[in-house]
Amino acid sequence: MSDPLGNARSLVDDWERGAQERAAKYEAMREATERISLTGSAADGAVKVTVGPNGIPSDVVMTDGVAKLRPEQIAAAVLEAMRAAQSGYAAELARIVGETVGETPAGQHIVATAQRNFPQPDGPDAPVVRKRPRDDGDFSGESYLG
Repeated sequence: MSDPLGNARSLVDDWERGAQERAAKYEAMREATERISLTGSAADGAVKVTVGPNGIPSDVVMTDGVAKLRPEQIAAAVLEAMRAAQSGYAAELARIVGETVGETPAGQHIVATAQRNFPQPDGPDAPVVRKRPRDDGDFSGESYLG
């Protein structure tokens, strides 16, 4: 004979276990996205902008090379470097989503939103973006990815 109460408990236990597993995956995704750090450069490396979580700029570095630029060129270089860094955000987020929550509707929505907010530039002049560790205690300012 079937035990309806036992079956119900089993279903609830399975649902609870699945909910806990999904929550752990989304927590892993959140933690990984908080570590996103991408750096773009412009003006032959005279200007570098780093963006962090949500694609928001977190650092701007200028070398002595900006002394050769007019103020409007510096401003344009800052925007170009920022856009270069932001252009890699959606791809990095897609990688993290794929590794944590996978092809879920929520994960797809998160990535699609990032792709709309930070589109990838087209063409051969598309900027190159480097990942940068958030704070590894190395004060050199150099990326470990070269």
